[in-house]
Amino acid sequence: MTNKLNEFIIKGHFEKAKEMTNELSYSELDGKLMETAFKDSSITNYAFIMSLLVEEEHVALHEMAFRLMVVPLSYLDGAYYAALYHARRCVELTDRQDIRYLSNLLFLHQIPDKVVSEEEAYDTAKRMLALDPDHVLAKEFLNK
Repeated sequence: MTNKLNEFIIKGHFEKAKEMTNELSYSELDGKLMETAFKDSSITNYAFIMSLLVEEEHVALHEMAFRLMVVPLSYLDGAYYAALYHARRCVELTDRQDIRYLSNLLFLHQIPDKVVSEEEAYDTAKRMLALDPDHVLAKEFLNK
């Protein structure tokens, strides 16, 4: 399945790719798309996720787009800024209640490009501690 899926995505045949993946869970879809992006790091992998988001906005799809932009496609100019958009949407869609998505914002502050400001990172760490007073990453950030 992955080779055919890769071929469809790389060639922009998104409808065929959607047909192949429409029965997959978000977790299974994420695994297939990450595998595809590592095999061929084309921007069409991101475009495919965006085509899914246009049809239905879902936090899991934003998380997939975030992961694509920070792992296999991170070398692309602007990848971290695209990831920032998706990280913020994940936080908004979960009403700032999910630490996984909040931690993505701290990650984007800690990379060399620092696409998240010090102020936003500080507010994010404080929110994380409000949700989990023992959160190690948030504590480390605030103790710097």
